[in-house]
Amino acid sequence: MIISRRRALTLPLLASAWSAAPAWAREAGRGSRLQYTGNPLRLPMGVCDPQIRIFDDVAWLYATHDASPTSRTFTMKDWQIWRSDNLVNWSHEGTLRPEQTYFGKPSDHCWATDAIRRNGKYYLYFSMGPENIGVVVSDAPAGPWRDPLGKALIAKGQVPTETRDPGILQEADGTSYIVFGTYDFYIARLSEDMISLAETPRRITIADPEGPYRLGKTDDKPFLHRRGKYYYLSWGTYYGIGTSPYGPFQCKGPLLLPENVEPSFLNDNSMRGRYAPPPGFKPKNWLNFDRHGSFFKWRGRWFFACNDQSQEGTTPLFRQSVIFNVHYLRDGRIAPLKLMANGVISPKKSG
Repeated sequence: MIISRRRALTLPLLASAWSAAPAWAREAGRGSRLQYTGNPLRLPMGVCDPQIRIFDDVAWLYATHDASPTSRTFTMKDWQIWRSDNLVNWSHEGTLRPEQTYFGKPSDHCWATDAIRRNGKYYLYFSMGPENIGVVVSDAPAGPWRDPLGKALIAKGQVPTETRDPGILQEADGTSYIVFGTYDFYIARLSEDMISLAETPRRITIADPEGPYRLGKTDDKPFLHRRGKYYYLSWGTYYGIGTSPYGPFQCKGPLLLPENVEPSFLNDNSMRGRYAPPPGFKPKNWLNFDRHGSFFKWRGRWFFACNDQSQEGTTPLFRQSVIFNVHYLRDGRIAPLKLMANGVISPKKSG
């Protein structure tokens, strides 16, 4: 088992330590009126790459959708939109199919997505496999959607990395940025119309990069969020901190460490792969492998949601979604995440 270079525990020691777990881990076993989300989230298997946005005090989850546990390669035929008032119970509110976009026909490559609201409209940015990023617009968070461009927003060859996995950062004044790429990440400010770029994409500099494969190499699915004066660029459960959305960012390493993970999430599938990984994927850190996800703030608390492939019935090609509490330290760093079967406490409405 290969784990974080910062700490290392054997599974027997970890299991022993869990029997004397701290209060944050034991609280799930006590009788309580608090409502927990559960982990994985109470969504059908295959709903993954979770991007959660809060619109009018409602959580909207924009997700990809692994088609089958028997898939031999990434097979994702649509994008799904789910709604929740409490992060506990979710309802399926909409589906976007590639036929409804500029692509105009079915596809098995409906890859990672994100969505944002501006000027009363909702914009969903999506990957057509590793080659193009498109955008659709709607008057409602779950559609119906229309493709305003009839072509890709960012096309293959526009930058020297795979054109996929968009993430959106929106400032308080509405200024919005799109970040995307694989291993090398690019950022561009979006025009006010949200369907065109206001500038040429720029490569983001990351000092001392690290990812699930090795030191010096990041991953895919970048995501940007801001808290106070700091900007956080994340790629799965690795992240860096900067003072500008353009960077540079100082990598702070992985957020998920084995000693903070309940043993039920540390089986063969999450640590070294009960199933063969997709071709070309040879991670050294299985615990932090393929953790596509997003940070979001709701009702005064920060959360992180991402992929998981540890539970019975999942594979690296048929995944689920999990959620974490997020705590920021005084120096701006993020405290290590804690992955528990009870999930997180449902955020209460204010007032």
